[in-house]
Order: sequence, then C-alpha cells, then structure tokens
Amino acid sequence: MGRKLPAIQHLICGNIPMSTASPTASDFGSVSQEAWLDVYRAMCRARMTEERLTRLYHQGKIFGGVYTGFGHEAIGAATALAAGDDDLFGPCIRDMSVHLARGTTVLDVFRQYLGRVTGPTKGRDGNVHYGNPKRGVYAMISHLGAMLSVVTGGVMARRRQGKDTIGMAYTGDGASSTGDFHEAVNFAAVFSVPVLFVIENNKFAYSTPNSQQYRCKQLIDRAPGYGIDGIAADGNNAATLHLLTRTLVEDIRERPRPVLLECDTLRIRGHGEHDDASYVPSELKAEYTARDPLKSFDGTIVPDILTSEQLEAVDQECQAEVDAAYRQALGEPAPDPANLLVGVYAE
Repeated sequence: MGRKLPAIQHLICGNIPMSTASPTASDFGSVSQEAWLDVYRAMCRARMTEERLTRLYHQGKIFGGVYTGFGHEAIGAATALAAGDDDLFGPCIRDMSVHLARGTTVLDVFRQYLGRVTGPTKGRDGNVHYGNPKRGVYAMISHLGAMLSVVTGGVMARRRQGKDTIGMAYTGDGASSTGDFHEAVNFAAVFSVPVLFVIENNKFAYSTPNSQQYRCKQLIDRAPGYGIDGIAADGNNAATLHLLTRTLVEDIRERPRPVLLECDTLRIRGHGEHDDASYVPSELKAEYTARDPLKSFDGTIVPDILTSEQLEAVDQECQAEVDAAYRQALGEPAPDPANLLVGVYAE
C-alpha cells in the first residue's frame, strides 16, 4: 500500500506500511468536500440530537436513561463513514454518530427514546437497544463487551459467502476489562477475521478510573499478546482519524486480520444524565472540553478544504432537522397495551 496513516501515537507489530508524519492539506484534499461534510454532519447531528434528548430527559419525557456521547462524536463519524455498504457495526452506548452515519434518521432516534410505536423497536426494549440491520448495524445490548463477538461472527459468515465485509466493533475502556473482549479479539486473531476493534478510551468506566482498571500504559499494549496490530489515535480529531481509518479499512479488507484501534477521548458529561461526574478532575474535563471534536474539525479542515460558511450551513441544517424530528415524535402514538404479547411468543 504505502499510504500514510496520520495521527498515530503508537504502533505494535508493525505490519502496516506507514509514515508517522502529520497529514498535510493535500492528504485532506484526497477526500472529497462532500465526504468531509458528511463527517461533520454526522457529528453535528449527534451533538444536537443528544442536546435535545438531555432536555427531554430532564422534562421527564424519556423512557429510561440517557447516556450521551458528548466528546465522542468524532470516533463514530470518522470510522463509520470510512466503511463500505456491506460492512458490519456493533456500536456502543455513546455511538450516536455511528447510528446517524450509517443511515438511522434523527426522527427514528427520537421515536426510540420517546417509546413511540413508530420507532425502530416499536416502543419496546431499552432506548439504546436499537440498530439498523439493513445498514449492517447490530442492535446493542447492555452487556457491552458481548457485542464484539457478534460482529466477529457476522463478518466471518459474510466472508464465507464470498463477500469482502469487514467489521467495526466499538467498546469502552471499561468493557475491555471483560472476558467477552478477550474472547472476541483472540478468536478474531486466530481466524484472521477483519474487524477493527475500536476502543473509546474515555478514562472512566462509570466512575472507575483507568488506574484501577489496568496496569499497561495503553490498552493497545495488549495487542502483541494477540499477535495483532494496535494503534492509538486522537479520538477528538475527526479529520485525522477519518484519514487513518480509511487506510486501515482498505488494508484489512485486502489482508484480513483484526486491529485494535484505541481512541483517546473523554466523555464530557456523566456516565448517564443521572450522574454528575463529580469524580472527574475539573482540569481533565477542561482539557478535553477545549479539544471539542466539532471545534477541532473546524480548526483542522478550514480554510484548506472547507469554509466556515459551509460548516455553519450544516449547523443550521442539523438544528432544523432535530427540531422538526423531536416535535414530530412527541406527537406520534405510544404502543397499544393490547399488543403487549405480539411478537413475544410463536403463533
């Protein structure tokens, strides 16, 4: 290949041809303007959707909790939009931008969280337990690490059908401490399954800091034990992460094998809206707030590739979409209790 992998902080195994030089304007220019606008649009939609969801939660209109991805938007947008139509995804609870990047509408997100019969699960199940099977997005469950094996198995099945499918399985630093994580990564390594295991390292598993979770310096330090590559990247810089992921996707599609991709970030709000995150040091929160993914994108892409006016137009477009969607969803019906057992038992 010989293509450059930008924004890499650390590499294990060294099987991927790469340069550690920072990307240039010409590197960013190798991606179309429309593709960059899609990355920004996915982040913007996710941020504005979750801003509205938090308000609806505090107004008592949401069924269940709200677990936001404030600060995580770049990871889902940059990675999911680097994939192909036949690829598979296992998003985690903070991956709103994965859902939106893969074609779930903002309206369906509000329908899901408001428990409407028109939503993806028709007003059933937890509000984060939804997916988009037609676009390769598995519905997650609360046992977060368990989804990694699902993506691995799905990719194996499609590969045996002769497709060049790859997978993207998302997990947090906390779920990386589970047996499910080890089993999925080890299995994928042994059988050379092309899955990008995206670790969203946001420093806390609920309130447990990394210092009480693991002793290695970075989670990709585990990669040599599986015999695979491990790459650490800035999870708050969507532009460099998107370039990196495009190269990784191309490489593992051609030479099937798993890769650990650790994205450095911080969740800016609590574990959920019920959590004030008082255990997060104020200086750490200030550091990552200053590295807001949407602002970082503006600073990286403008003025070489896009203009501020183009991004402002996307802001306005997304805000109008979100405002219209949540109002429409509020006016749609809830499930009829008479249908409670429909689909539960075989006819």
